[in-house]
Amino acid sequence: MKAKTLILPAALLLLATGCDKSKTCRCSVLDSNDVRIIKIEKGECTDLKVYHHHTDVDTLVVDSLLCTDYEFRIDSIYNQQ
Repeated sequence: MKAKTLILPAALLLLATGCDKSKTCRCSVLDSNDVRIIKIEKGECTDLKVYHHHTDVDTLVVDSLLCTDYEFRIDSIYNQQ
């Protein structure tokens, strides 16, 4: 009986965390000081290689990226606030 009561909460925990596949990727723009924070629903952050966006004058810009799902050191400052 005791084993069943421990297995059920553990299984529920796995189901709850297994459903959320979205990740927050932190990407540095190559040859720039810019950092992009991109949230993806599926896949790996390391698969992100380019980012297409429009500037204020509606010019299409393509940034080459180097991405990771690890938190940057600066994230700890924002998480404390």
